[in-house]
Amino acid sequence: MASAAALIGSRGVEATSFSDVLAASRAPRGSIYHHFPGGKKELVREAMSWTTEQILAYQRACTARTPAGVIDHFVDLFRSSMVTSGCRAGCPIAGVLVDTYSGDDDLLGNGRSSFRAWAALLSSQLAATGVARPIARSLAVTSLASAEGALILCRAEQSVRPLNVVATQLRQMASAVRREPTRR
Repeated sequence: MASAAALIGSRGVEATSFSDVLAASRAPRGSIYHHFPGGKKELVREAMSWTTEQILAYQRACTARTPAGVIDHFVDLFRSSMVTSGCRAGCPIAGVLVDTYSGDDDLLGNGRSSFRAWAALLSSQLAATGVARPIARSLAVTSLASAEGALILCRAEQSVRPLNVVATQLRQMASAVRREPTRR
């Protein structure tokens, strides 16, 4: 799944074949057909689900107690991906949604569910730091959209600088949010 997700994120769906996934993962040829009898669409759907769970698990591990800390934790995953890949990585969910499968209602629904789950978790974590729920939701969506957009800019610039600029702005927004007293 990691190989499929990485390839879809960096190349898109159309430019990623079973052979590419097999070469990147070093899995035996028969295994991909065994595990994905529904073909490429099933592989793409599973790569989307895997990616979603990886991001949710990462964000659930956030121990930040401030809105800026929650946002920093979230953005750090994207930064790590950019640094590790030499700014060639991309989000597999976005890769599916902008590629030729974007007209596929099932995959479109999977992508929508993924982004909504990420934003919902981020929103609840922001609310747990005392941010009012409507503001937390807005900041979560803004953070997600900003991070996804920054990935594209990082690829174009071959630099993590655009993400760092976005991270600074998001941190400032998060720090400026009026917090409600936390309930105990």
